[in-house]
Amino acid sequence: MRSGRIQSSASCSASSSSTFPHPPCLSSASRHCKFPRLLSPRALSLSQRVSRNCLVPETTQFSFSKQSSTNRKRLFPVNVGALVTSNTEAISTGPLVAEEKIGVLLLNLGGPETLDDVQPFLFNLFADPDIIRLPRLFRFLQKPLAQFISVLRAPKSKEGYASIGGGSPLRRITDDQAEELRKSLWAKDVPAKVYVGMRYWHPFTEEAIEQIKRDGITKLVVLPLYPQFSISTSGSSLRLLESIFRDDEYLVNMQHTVIPSWYQREGYIKSMANLIEKELQKFDRPEKVCP
Repeated sequence: MRSGRIQSSASCSASSSSTFPHPPCLSSASRHCKFPRLLSPRALSLSQRVSRNCLVPETTQFSFSKQSSTNRKRLFPVNVGALVTSNTEAISTGPLVAEEKIGVLLLNLGGPETLDDVQPFLFNLFADPDIIRLPRLFRFLQKPLAQFISVLRAPKSKEGYASIGGGSPLRRITDDQAEELRKSLWAKDVPAKVYVGMRYWHPFTEEAIEQIKRDGITKLVVLPLYPQFSISTSGSSLRLLESIFRDDEYLVNMQHTVIPSWYQREGYIKSMANLIEKELQKFDRPEKVCP
């Protein structure tokens, strides 16, 4: 996988040296690239419109490939040293051409939909080395340990899921988010398809990728639904994507952009503040709840 530094588009117009911490899925070669790849005008038009309208401006190009950058289609030219901000006026904002097939992949944790799903869901969770990291010498114990923990914890976890209706609501909520995002993008002349890929339960990320290939998607925006980056959440999902992309010629040649985090987005911060304010009003003296 070859990629440039991850740069904040909010600050890189002033300086090309500002970087985010490197996610674990970036190789040492990626971390030492002189320049990040930058979006071509047509591709950047897509990225900026998605960023401006519903996602974030801090888009990052992850190239999930072992191939040399000279042997694959570039989403970024190599002769520019900083990400162009979403305020650049030179970029076209016209409708996307018909032959472009745009996809947005929402990544989430997943959850058991029935009580019978609880134990296998827990096994998938604990079998992930980004959740339980064993020393190299003992990695052969990853799945036996996951089986042991999942069987041990399943009864208590089933009680919790039974108390909220017998399963996790996460898939339903994520599907609803995907549909609302699709409607919003189409309303802004971005005819994108939105997919849901769960890390530990259906629909698995692998299933979403197969659907993306069947639909002939040519440009993909990867959006983890975790506001902040973490090795055990976004990092685990991106690492899985890296392994999927690495040996698939179709995916290697597909233009793709990753949004690693969006915790600093004004809309997100305001929505959290509004929710907190709403809950505070339920107390008789809300001013005494927080210092």
